[in-house]
Amino acid sequence: MAEPGPKKQFALDTNILIDLGGKNHFAEEFIGFFRENGFCIYVPPTVVIELGLLTEIRGKEELARDALLTIPKYRLLPFEMRTVGDDIADNFYRILTTKGLLPYEEKRDGEILAETSLHGIPILITRDAHLLNIEETDLALAFNEADLNHVKVIHPRDMIKAAQRVLGK
Repeated sequence: MAEPGPKKQFALDTNILIDLGGKNHFAEEFIGFFRENGFCIYVPPTVVIELGLLTEIRGKEELARDALLTIPKYRLLPFEMRTVGDDIADNFYRILTTKGLLPYEEKRDGEILAETSLHGIPILITRDAHLLNIEETDLALAFNEADLNHVKVIHPRDMIKAAQRVLGK
């Protein structure tokens, strides 16, 4: 049996990278805390795509570019998906919208969740209310229906509080 990946890992949603690009003090401290404690911090492909699209929108291009530059600056780990992963992510988005767990226009949120699951990452950090407001049991059932590993969606403040308790810091 293959050894699972690092246990101390999570993925970041687009809004967290935008916070980093905007020099948000809490976001910088958040990343620093987890880097110091040996966490691997991943960036799903759809997050990179969203930031790339934002570089083309007037008034958002500088912040989006700065957000993309945070990836190497903070040693974040972007990952790629195989083509089959794109189909699975699209199917998962359809499951979420059919069940009323995610609005139709939030397709990328569903893709980010699926990509995170497919990469074996158990946690997605976000400030996105669409994702945070999904009832955890409903989300778990949707992951089961799609035959994907469950991903827990956590706000960064909740994640840091939990980690401080567990790590005793």
